[in-house]
Amino acid sequence: MILRGVAKRQQGFTLLELLVVLTVVALGSAGVALALRSTPQQQLQEEAQRLVAWLESARTQARSQGLVVRAKLEPDGITVLGLPRVTLAQPRLQWLHPQTQAVPAELVLGPEPIVPAQSFRLQHLRDGQASVRIGTQGLRPFAPLP
Repeated sequence: MILRGVAKRQQGFTLLELLVVLTVVALGSAGVALALRSTPQQQLQEEAQRLVAWLESARTQARSQGLVVRAKLEPDGITVLGLPRVTLAQPRLQWLHPQTQAVPAELVLGPEPIVPAQSFRLQHLRDGQASVRIGTQGLRPFAPLP
């Protein structure tokens, strides 16, 4: 027997309702992800990786050209001295994060394949606990130290 005029009750959600909810959740999670900032230690690790690659590039070029090359660490960046200007894309490297500071030092990058053991420290200006030590024992490349 068929009843006329009686509408079936809806059970569940429509596809449109589900898509709206998913869109709202996606936008909310994207906003939270963008609002999260990296910690000072993460910022220093990022700087350290970038700096190690840059130092090793300069060290390789010093050895290949047989030039005495030094890197001068200053609080606001690092400068390579001794390479022709056209050799390095950037003879001066500024920190990505303005709160990064290097303890002033001068590093020997070449021309010898074995350089003296040397290390230096990057620190965060606002967080005194956050720091990264970078160094080499002479034969190996520069790397973050424990």
